Amino acid sequence: MLDALRSVVPAPAAFVCFGTDDARAYADSGRLVDGAVRPLKETEGVDLTAAFGFVPANVCATQRRAYLATELYPDAERMALPYFAKHSKPDGLTHALLVFLHEGGVLFGVCGLERRAAEGAFTPADVSTVEALASFIVAGARAQIAYDELAREASALRALQRGAGALFVVDRDARRVVWAADREHGIDWKEDVIPIEDALVNAAQKLIESGARGEALPTPPRLPKGSVTQVAKIDDDPVFGSARVAVVRVEPLGEKVPGLDVLSRREREIARLLVAGYSGVNVAAIAGLSENTVRTYVRRLYQKLSVSNRADLVRKLMAPEPKVTTGPVSSQIAPPDSSLVGGDDTLD
Repeated sequence: MLDALRSVVPAPAAFVCFGTDDARAYADSGRLVDGAVRPLKETEGVDLTAAFGFVPANVCATQRRAYLATELYPDAERMALPYFAKHSKPDGLTHALLVFLHEGGVLFGVCGLERRAAEGAFTPADVSTVEALASFIVAGARAQIAYDELAREASALRALQRGAGALFVVDRDARRVVWAADREHGIDWKEDVIPIEDALVNAAQKLIESGARGEALPTPPRLPKGSVTQVAKIDDDPVFGSARVAVVRVEPLGEKVPGLDVLSRREREIARLLVAGYSGVNVAAIAGLSENTVRTYVRRLYQKLSVSNRADLVRKLMAPEPKVTTGPVSSQIAPPDSSLVGGDDTLD
C-alpha cells in the first residue's frame, strides 16, 4: 500500500494506520521514511481519531478520501497533533497528503504521504491522482485487516482446545493485551478489553506459573463478563511479532448458571475443591472426611446438578448453560484424578 502511494506521487515518507477499532488502529500501523521502516512512538492509549485530529462522521459523510493537510487544519494546529508532533516534526516533514480509508460510512483507517520543505508541497493534482487510487487502497486495507484477523485467530486457536467464548492474546513481557476477538458478540476495545486488561494478564500469569510447577491449578478466575477457562503460551510466532504471548479464552457467564446454593455447605466445599483440581484423596484430607464419605457427598452433588463426572461439574459451575462443548475440557481446569483410575467415575 505504501509503495503504491509513493509510486504515483513521489514522497520520502509514507504511513498507514488501519484496523477495526478506533482505540487500536493507531497502534496497528506502519511508517516508512527514506526507505527505512520506523516504529510509531507512544501509541498506547491514543485513538486513531485523536492522533490525526478528525471526526469519523465528518470524514465518512463524503465520497472523497484524499486531502491536502492544509485543507484540514492550519500547519501549527496539525503539528501539535500526536502523530505529527511525535514523527513529522522530528523528521523535518512539513508537508502532508492524507487519505481516509472509508467505505459505506465505515472508517478503516488513515494513510498518507509526507515531504520536507525542500522537496516541495503536494499539489491539488497530487490529490486527484491519489483519489483515483483510493478505492484500490481501501480494498487492499480491508483485505489486509481480514487476513491479519484470520491469521491471529488461527494462531490462537491452534494453541487451545476447541471451545466457545472470547479470545485474548496477552504479551507476557509488556503485560498488556495485544489482540482480542469474539465471533459471536464482537469486541469493543474500550468496553471489553481495557477494563479487564490487568485481570487477564494476572490470570494468564497465575495459571501458567501453576502449571509449570505442576501444582493443582486454582479455580478459573471469574471476570465481569465471563471466566478464564483456558490459557496457553505462544512463543516466537511472527503473527504476534515473535513476542512471548499467552492466549486466554474467556467463556461468558450465562444468565442461568446453576449456583452452589442448591448444595449443602459440605457439598459446596467439596465442589470447590473438585473444580480447583484436587484429587479424591486430597479432597478427603482437606475436608477431614474418609474417601467413602466424600464419594457419597459427590454422588449427591452430581445428582443435584445433573452431572456425571468432574468435567461436567466444571462446565456446569464455570460456564453458561445450555452449552455445546465440541472438545474436552481444558486440563488447566480439571486435571485427571490419578487416584481413581480403576474405573469409578464418581470423582474423576
